[in-house]
Amino acid sequence: MEKKEPQLIPVQYVPICEEEEIDLKEIIKTILKYKKFIVIFTFTITLLTTIYVYLQKPIYKITANVEVGYYNLITNNRKYYFLDPNYVVTYFNSKYTQKNKYPQAKANLKKVPNIIEINIFNYSNKEAINNLQLILKDIHSQENKKIQNFISFKKQEIKILNNQINTIYKQIKFLKSQLNLTKDSQIYQILLNTISNYLTQIQNLKLKIIQLKSQISPTYITKTHVIGNIKKQDKPIKPKRKLIITVAFITSLILSIFLIFFIEFIKSLKEEKE
Repeated sequence: MEKKEPQLIPVQYVPICEEEEIDLKEIIKTILKYKKFIVIFTFTITLLTTIYVYLQKPIYKITANVEVGYYNLITNNRKYYFLDPNYVVTYFNSKYTQKNKYPQAKANLKKVPNIIEINIFNYSNKEAINNLQLILKDIHSQENKKIQNFISFKKQEIKILNNQINTIYKQIKFLKSQLNLTKDSQIYQILLNTISNYLTQIQNLKLKIIQLKSQISPTYITKTHVIGNIKKQDKPIKPKRKLIITVAFITSLILSIFLIFFIEFIKSLKEEKE
C-alpha cells in the first residue's frame, strides 16, 4: 500500500495584539489631542485645593493623663474617689466634644482605675493647654463640693465622738467620787474595773478621732490633677496638606482623562447619528 502524505492545512496568522496596539495608539492620540485641557484642568483643581488647604487653620493636639481626685484611708490604704472616673469621662465627652468646632476634648479611661487620658484639639498648643486648665477648674468646682461635704461629715463624726468622751469623763468623775465613799472592798474593786473600762473606751474613741482627722487632712486628700508631662506635637495633626494636595492632583488628573474620553464618546455617538 502506498503511504499517504500528510495533508497540510493552511492556517491564517492573525496578530493577537493588533487591536490592542490600535487602541493604545488611539488612547495616546486622544490624550495628546486634549493635553492642554488635561494640564489646565489638573492644575486648576490642584491650585484650588492648595489655596483651600492653606486657608484652613491648623489643628494641634495635646495629650494629658489626669488622675481623678480621692482620699486615702490609712487603715486599708484604699482610695475612695470624690467623683466616679466613669462619670468624669462621660462628663468630658458630653460637654467638650463638638463636631466641626474647636476646642475639642476627648477622654478615655485607661486600664488604671482612676487615670483618664485626655486629648485636646485646638488651633495652637498654648490654647489647648489653657483649655485643659479650664476643664480641670470645672472638675475641681464639682470636686470641691464633694470634699466639703466629706469634711463636714467627718467633723460631725468627730464631734459626736468628743461628746461621747466628755460623757464618759463625767461618769468616771462620778465613779471616783464613789470610791472615796465606799468601804466595801468588793464594790471598790467593781468601781475600779468600771473606771478602767471607761478609760479604755476613751482611748479607743480618741484613736477613732485621730483616724477621722487624718482622713480630712490635706496630706490624704488628693484633687484631680495632671500626672507626668503634657504631650505636645510641634506639627499640626490636620489638615495634612501634602497628602490632600497629592490626592487632589492624582484625582483631578484621572478625572480629566475620564472627561476627554467621555467627550470623544459623545462625539462618536453624534457622528453615527449623522
